[in-house]
Amino acid sequence: MQKKSLWAFFQLIRLDYSLFGALGVFLSGFLAGDLQGVQLEYFIAFIIVLFSAVGSFAFNDYYDLEVDKKNERFDRPLVLGLLSRKLVLITGSLSFLLAGFFSLFLNLVAASLVLISLPIFFLYNLRLKKVLFVKNVLIACAFVATILLGSLVSNTVLESLTIFFALMGFIVGIAYEIMLDIGDVKGDKFLGLSTISTRFGLQTSAWISVVLYVSIMILDPLPFFLMVDSRLYGDCIFLLLILIPVISYLLALKSLIQDQSSSTIFRLKRRVFLTMQIGCIAYIVGVLI
Repeated sequence: MQKKSLWAFFQLIRLDYSLFGALGVFLSGFLAGDLQGVQLEYFIAFIIVLFSAVGSFAFNDYYDLEVDKKNERFDRPLVLGLLSRKLVLITGSLSFLLAGFFSLFLNLVAASLVLISLPIFFLYNLRLKKVLFVKNVLIACAFVATILLGSLVSNTVLESLTIFFALMGFIVGIAYEIMLDIGDVKGDKFLGLSTISTRFGLQTSAWISVVLYVSIMILDPLPFFLMVDSRLYGDCIFLLLILIPVISYLLALKSLIQDQSSSTIFRLKRRVFLTMQIGCIAYIVGVLI
């Protein structure tokens, strides 16, 4: 029973996604050239992003329970009755409080970024996700905030590669959320929620997502051809590695155009998540070698 409850809790907080988001702080530090050796502020920032992600996922499931039931989201422990709503609410609240507390140990600019973001993400789960396109933009901003935080924790300078990577994070964040909304269209329609899928249809949503992913496929290898960062410019190893996620995106887009069923969307969810990780590794290797 304890193992089942622990598994349910990890499902609630999306441990894999939360850790990936938190590791983005170190990724940003590497790309900016600010992270060298063991630096306490990066571990603090890692903890902040981890708690922020955990809290956001908990609040998401708490406020989306009826939508998730309608969408038959049996991957959600609240839908299965494996966790109590009270525990989920406590998890979200405590996680946000801890993220805010640890932000006080960062410099003023980085701390301000965290303290401004937390209430926005709470309002997102409470109400803003119901506003057309606002949901997608705010999720994309969460990607950007993590990248910016990783660059700002040691100094207040934003390097060109950091800005470029943040731009890609914003675009892929919107594309990813629009794609996921396709899988939730049944419950969203039933409860009258306004998303691109419910308002304009599955095909239109799929094509908007495809166009955004194509822009990422173009931007991903761009530092090889343009002087975005001298460490990646003309780096053949980086180019070979970054072509792996580019090809992976291409295959995912083919599936997305052909089929917008819930089963396909949630299969693509994992594929695109893995593709983003490979892209990050390609950039890290390109910068370090």
